[in-house]
Amino acid sequence: MMTDASGRARGTWPVALTRTDPRADQAQMEEALTRLLGLLGDPLDALTSGQRVLIKPNMFQTEPGFHVSPALLAAIAKAVADRGARPVVAERTHALTEVLRDHAVHRYAQVVSFDDMPLRVAAIPGATSLRVPIAVPELVLDCDYFIGVPQLRTHASVVYSNAMKNLVGLLPGFTTRIVHMAGVDESTVDLNLLRPQHLVVSDGSTVVEGNYPMEGDLREVGFLAASTNAVALDVAVSELAGFKAYEVAYLQDAHGRGMGPAELSEVELLGTPFEELAFTIKRAPSVITAPRPGIHVHADRACPACRRWIAAAFEALGDELRAWDGEMTVVSGPQAALPELRGQVVLVGNCLYESRDAGIYVEGCPPRAIQLAAFRYAMGQPVGAHERTQFRVPARFDRGAAV
Repeated sequence: MMTDASGRARGTWPVALTRTDPRADQAQMEEALTRLLGLLGDPLDALTSGQRVLIKPNMFQTEPGFHVSPALLAAIAKAVADRGARPVVAERTHALTEVLRDHAVHRYAQVVSFDDMPLRVAAIPGATSLRVPIAVPELVLDCDYFIGVPQLRTHASVVYSNAMKNLVGLLPGFTTRIVHMAGVDESTVDLNLLRPQHLVVSDGSTVVEGNYPMEGDLREVGFLAASTNAVALDVAVSELAGFKAYEVAYLQDAHGRGMGPAELSEVELLGTPFEELAFTIKRAPSVITAPRPGIHVHADRACPACRRWIAAAFEALGDELRAWDGEMTVVSGPQAALPELRGQVVLVGNCLYESRDAGIYVEGCPPRAIQLAAFRYAMGQPVGAHERTQFRVPARFDRGAAV
């Protein structure tokens, strides 16, 4: 018997879809949200007066369009407040407060950054990657009801980012580095075990496609999706955007742990017909192509996530690597013995920890987008002080203090 986050039995996993104007205002978003909630049986009606409701948007960037619609957030916060509950909109970093400064959402909800909240060390029962206790904002653990509001995005390392991946943003500040050190796919599932979402409303009014998070392009699409099960929503929206759910490792992992469906046939689609909303999103690159001769790559044994990361890095830095006249060797994946190392050496991924003194070492499984700075450092370019903390350089290769 399958159940959703509220414990209700389901014969199938319901996901509600509706069309919306990519530039909808709050009133239009309220109408769309009402349609979605009605299709799901009005899950917010379970709220009682005084309950504290955490609303977690994807809003850690300030660039217009590269975050969920503030109008949608205001509509959700108002729906919660109208039921007598106390909504709190929270996200890591202070980008959230900057984007929402003077916005109508403040009429209904408290707006805070996880970076400013007290933390509690908590274990995650059943975790396979984050197996030791981690520091989590107390609000995440103590809220009575949890609503996720992700923005649909492609992703250079994990293929696709939406409902489940949004929970990586529960960790404050730069502690998301822990997730990459432990393994992003499994850690994403672990965080969803830590705090299951009672309701997810996915923003597809504007999506981010292409080589994100290293680059990425905005595209107005115009849909919203909602579910009481994050896995079901991700399965449905991934297929809506042209992915197959089996391509996304953390969705398969979540299914294997009994958290939701594995494929679209197990999802009950409600509302606007799927075919009317379906589109093909532009993906991040997945095939490693050296930008020019003299850039040598040894990554045949690397995991898919690290191979995708290198492919994305080469696309993002292609012009710089072609303009640079040096030689470089990039190695990733387990190696019985290191290959011939020519020119500057960049070692990618946790598998190469034992060889970390052989070159510039970029840890992670896979690394983060900011760790592209390792390639710039290898090319002799200046990197900022924080960027310099994102890779390891043996003393003999260190150029000195960052600039």
